Amino acid sequence: MLKKKWIQATVISVLVALATSACSGAGGNSTAEETGGKGSSDGAVTIKLHTWYPKKADNWDIVIEEFEKKHPEIKVEFNSAEDNNSNEYYKKLDLAAASGDDLDVIMFSNMAFLSQRAELGLLEPVDAYIEKEGFSLADEYSSDTRIKDVTYGLPGKLSTPMVFINESRLKEAGLELPKEWTWDQYMEYAKAMTTTANGKTQYGTYFHSWIQFGYFIQNMGQSTTGANLTTDDGLKANIDTPAIRKSLEVRLQGEREGSATPYSEIVSQKLNYRPQYFNQDTSMITMASFLVPEAGGTEQVPATFKTVFAPLPTMNAGDPLTANVSGDVFGVYSKSKHKEAAYTFIRWFTTEGIVLQGKNFPSWKKADLNKVVDNIIAGTKTPEKIDKESLMYVLENTKQATPAVAVPYHAELEKVFLEEFDKMMLSGVDIDTTIRNTQEKVQKIIDSKQ
Repeated sequence: MLKKKWIQATVISVLVALATSACSGAGGNSTAEETGGKGSSDGAVTIKLHTWYPKKADNWDIVIEEFEKKHPEIKVEFNSAEDNNSNEYYKKLDLAAASGDDLDVIMFSNMAFLSQRAELGLLEPVDAYIEKEGFSLADEYSSDTRIKDVTYGLPGKLSTPMVFINESRLKEAGLELPKEWTWDQYMEYAKAMTTTANGKTQYGTYFHSWIQFGYFIQNMGQSTTGANLTTDDGLKANIDTPAIRKSLEVRLQGEREGSATPYSEIVSQKLNYRPQYFNQDTSMITMASFLVPEAGGTEQVPATFKTVFAPLPTMNAGDPLTANVSGDVFGVYSKSKHKEAAYTFIRWFTTEGIVLQGKNFPSWKKADLNKVVDNIIAGTKTPEKIDKESLMYVLENTKQATPAVAVPYHAELEKVFLEEFDKMMLSGVDIDTTIRNTQEKVQKIIDSKQ
């Protein structure tokens, strides 16, 4: 069990903020509870949905309008900074919770962020609602959002790792679109698609600055167990593994051969994967299915080439095509005054609502995949720039796996990993030393939490 001191450190900051707003918060909350929801005159309750997504661009206006038609007893108030920045969103969310603000439906970009806040008691378990409704989480959704057999949220979109490839570059290099391949072959493709003209290099591939791309083979494609930086029970460091070693080898190979955008440029110039791919500075990237709609072009970034899709490479030839899926999770705030209404919304949105939204692939198993793909492609500026055939092949032939939820202090472990990864990529520290030092430092943090 985690040491109380870690939890207390976070709770102290919450309590300090609460102390500054206690007087003003008490009166307002009483009024809201008595009226049944933010001054509603028709008896309907109003629930607040907190997210980081833009309302219009992501069709939340359409979603909310349809939900309120189906559930006239519930009104939804949309709260977002509209900046599509989840990191800033979490800061504002924590401040709102600490200040005693009214919260109802809370979105999380993945289970790691939810786990941190569930540990602090910010989320209401929804198992009683699921039991009352009479369905099984495993039968209904592709993603498993339970933490120690307790369900704190329902999965929304499904993010499946895959490879995005510029079709023109693929053909120019005389390469066939792979239906199964290894990471060694991936790097051969990257080398073949790297070209230099007029002093400018167009790289074969790009690995983003997220530290997850320091252990991406383990994190994205490790089926069943051991996808995180700890063992699934959270007791041991999980750094000295074949998958992490291969991840580091691939990253160094890209640097050595000049087939991947140099890491020094990525961090010094703060490069982003979207412009690197869509501006054709790189020929292919490994990313998740959330990026598919953008391959068809947006108002801000038109699509100038056709994207084809390949499954995530495997460690060894003949290994099954497996990808660790993740995605948004919707939870109910533990102090919400309208928990049942909040649950009603997240249950509807994670099934019918997300399909209606037409922006993401749902975790809901009963959705018609072909229809979902058609809706997503049709909603882009230039649908012909997305190759549906190869996309459907990847989605239909990739075995989806949900890794164990990372420990609540996962961010601390990633910080240590990043420090050692930077030494390897920028200062020439060898792989063995990198793995050994990271394994020891991660284990030290784990031991301090016991």
